[in-house]
Amino acid sequence: MKSQNEKPHYLDHRQRLRKKFVSHPEHISDYELMEMLLFYVFRRGDTKPLAKALLNRFKSLREIVFADHFDLKKIFGLGASTICLITLLREIFKRTLFEKITESKTIMSTAQIIEYYKSILSSLKKEQFRIMFLNNKNKLISEELMQEGTINNTAIYPREIIQKALEYGAGAIIMVHNHPSGDPQPSRQDIIMTKAIKEIAQKLDIILLDHVIIGNNGTISFKELGIV
Repeated sequence: MKSQNEKPHYLDHRQRLRKKFVSHPEHISDYELMEMLLFYVFRRGDTKPLAKALLNRFKSLREIVFADHFDLKKIFGLGASTICLITLLREIFKRTLFEKITESKTIMSTAQIIEYYKSILSSLKKEQFRIMFLNNKNKLISEELMQEGTINNTAIYPREIIQKALEYGAGAIIMVHNHPSGDPQPSRQDIIMTKAIKEIAQKLDIILLDHVIIGNNGTISFKELGIV
């Protein structure tokens, strides 16, 4: 039987883990990082089981941070406060990556685009179609979600994309969408739609720089395929 002055075992564990993190953060395992994050929601108790449950379910820290809200709710012991904290991390991470793009003088490479969009699109259950609008020097003017669809399809209308580009005075656009199936290979509809937008844009002196498809199993660049 514990005495009234005896500290719960998890308090010493938390102190040791924090000390280890401050001294050598690179030596902290993924589940220990998640464990420490949960300290800020669960002021008492052992957070290790929940940290391990999250990693067992989502396999990596990135997959946890970008997990769907409804998937997070399925984890036993994960309440609204924890989901809010994870969502907060997600938004910070997204904005940090996006700053690298907006602070650049120009959009330099497909790899730069993929780095950002893979982090925010690869785990989504629904298809999103997003557009980057750039000026004549390829500097980002704006980035927008144009359409969000079902698990299999997003309806994209070239007229809406071109109209938005004209509103921004854009000289170029980059299209990005995800395949929730995980397979990034373009469908026949993807190719037809891309060629249609490229043709209309060219007539108005707007360049389609690339169309990137994001999937869990890889990414595809239409520029690298020679389609745009």
